[in-house]
Amino acid sequence: MKRYAGLLRAVNVGGRKVEMARLRAVAEAAGFAEPRTLLASGNIVFGTGLSTAEAARALEAAIEAEFGLFSDVMVRDVGELKAVVGANPFPKAAAEEPNRLMAVFLNGEPQAGLETLESACVFGEEVRAGPGCLYIRFPQGAGQSKLSNVVMERRLRVRGTARNWNTVGKLIAALEA
Repeated sequence: MKRYAGLLRAVNVGGRKVEMARLRAVAEAAGFAEPRTLLASGNIVFGTGLSTAEAARALEAAIEAEFGLFSDVMVRDVGELKAVVGANPFPKAAAEEPNRLMAVFLNGEPQAGLETLESACVFGEEVRAGPGCLYIRFPQGAGQSKLSNVVMERRLRVRGTARNWNTVGKLIAALEA
C-alpha cells in the first residue's frame, strides 16, 4: 500500500463547500486507508493499492457522489512532491517568502506555451514549468495578481490546483509521518 496526497481543485471557494470531516469519511468509505486532511483547502493524504490515476478517478467519483460537485483531484506521492521541491527555480522565494510562491499541480501537460501567460503577469509574476506542475512567484501576493487559475487553465488548456510553498512542505511531512 502506497501513501498519496490528493489535492482537490476549486473547493471551499465560490460556494463549493467540502467539509474536511466528510471528505475523510468519503475517502474511507471509498476504500482509502487512514485518510487525513490537511488545512481546509482540499488536501487529503491516504493509503491505497491503486495507481495514481486510479486513485484520482476514485476520489473524484466519490466526491461527486457525496457532495454533488465535480472536483479534479491531483494525486501525488511523496517522491513526486519532493521532485517538485528539488526542481524549484525560486529557492530564495521559498526560503524568504514561501507564502508568495505557489506550485500549481497539473492534471496533464500544458497545450500551449508559458508565453501565453505573459500578458497576465502585470505585477512582476514569474512562471516556470516543473515536474507535473508550474511554479509561480507572486512578488505582490497572489491576491493582487491577474494571473488567476482560470486564466492559466484557459490559456494553457490544462487544469490545475495551486498550493503555496508552506503547504507543499506540510504535505510532504504528512506523507512521511
